[in-house]
Amino acid sequence: MDFIAIIIALGVVGFSLFGLFTLIKWIIKKSKEGYKMSSDIEDKSNNIDDKASINMNNKITIRFIIIGVIALFMLIPLGSVSSVVDERNGLYQNVLHGIAKQWGSPQVLVGPALVLPIVEKYIKEETIYLKDNETKKVYKDIFKNKNIIILPQSLDEDITLAEHYRHRSIYKSLVYQANIKIKGKFILPDISKLSENLHEIKYDKAFVVMGLSDTKAINQVSNLTFDNSNQPFEPAPKIRLSGINSGFHSSVNIKKASKEYPFHFDFSTKGSSSIRFSAFGETSDISIRSSWRHPSFQGDILPSERNITNSGFSAKWIIPSLARSFPQYWINEDRSYQLDTLLTGVDLYEPVFLYSLVERSIKYGSLFIILTFLTFLIFELTQKTKLHFVQYALIGLSLGMFFLGLLSLSEHISFLKAYIIASAITITSISIYTWFNSRLLKQSITIFTLLVALYIILYSLLQLEDYALLMGTGLLLAILFVLMWITRNLRVEE
Repeated sequence: MDFIAIIIALGVVGFSLFGLFTLIKWIIKKSKEGYKMSSDIEDKSNNIDDKASINMNNKITIRFIIIGVIALFMLIPLGSVSSVVDERNGLYQNVLHGIAKQWGSPQVLVGPALVLPIVEKYIKEETIYLKDNETKKVYKDIFKNKNIIILPQSLDEDITLAEHYRHRSIYKSLVYQANIKIKGKFILPDISKLSENLHEIKYDKAFVVMGLSDTKAINQVSNLTFDNSNQPFEPAPKIRLSGINSGFHSSVNIKKASKEYPFHFDFSTKGSSSIRFSAFGETSDISIRSSWRHPSFQGDILPSERNITNSGFSAKWIIPSLARSFPQYWINEDRSYQLDTLLTGVDLYEPVFLYSLVERSIKYGSLFIILTFLTFLIFELTQKTKLHFVQYALIGLSLGMFFLGLLSLSEHISFLKAYIIASAITITSISIYTWFNSRLLKQSITIFTLLVALYIILYSLLQLEDYALLMGTGLLLAILFVLMWITRNLRVEE
């Protein structure tokens, strides 16, 4: 699709430059005719001297300088429009933040993990001072409660995203509802190898913890099926783990004789913009699907499989435990690991961002003003009509108003419709204004054609985001070559 878009854009730019070159060629032809006519008159007249010629050149130079200063001053309204864009963009971001705060923030899933409490026994030696400076050694038993964190031996996550828009005033925010199915199995390690001072394993106090960044967005959570028993989830993680600041947990029933514990549970949550998930299993198999057509895969690991079509996308990650920076199990009080360091996921990318498009179009505003002013100056050199400096300023302001009109219209209708309406108003107003000044239909049609070509090129640059710099550079080089061709015969009067 990018290749086809580039071919179309090159065709449009080529056609526009061909029209522009034809226009310049016609202007040069008229200029030569005017020059020939003036030469004949000069040959017949004996009243025009070198001093008058120099004065005429000085007037043209001064006029170029004044019009150039006017063009520079036109950057002030362009900067004002850019400030308005920033202000509206800030308001839009505040609305997005407000909607996300109420609906659900970008979600981060960390877990699940099995927490197995243990008791360690330490013998502490104390010295007791008796009478007559005698001492006695006393040994006390000290018990410490600790928690063993056990990660799944296998972990399968199946995530389905249902996206839609939430509206507030004139703004809309892309949000989603995630239906998540998680299953896997835990294998208990040899606890005695983990703890040299092991005294007791509290199997009846074990629980499974699941981390979720924005728990207030949870719609529903099923019971945890753990080794053929069902237990409801309770709020909060119950234990402090680095990387799991919020979430939910469920008590489980562990039998000493069993070593393998399969589990599964489902839950539904809301969110916005993006979703991330951790790779907690010794082997993590994570799949995600959605009807959104513009995914942007982000995080530490890209999907091993992905499929993007007009009906949506699907992706799959297969992540081994070797990619993690933390082990399969450890004693939480002895050593802490940041559990959210290995996150991967997807952003629901919106390819056409209104304010970035308007801001990018403003960057070409000064180029539009300069090209339009140069066109009028060329007409002044070849025709008998001249524009007043005030008229130049008004034309420049009209070009600047295009961007303000584009911004205000695109907040209510699609960007393409807003662009067509705003450009049509600007092109028509300048063309009619030119006709009232000169009463020359050809000049007005030429200005109209030039502006149409410029706005077509601008829209092509805005749509080709990845190739905008290349196309813009090519356009500037083409304009520079045209200007060099036009001014190739200029001479300094001595």
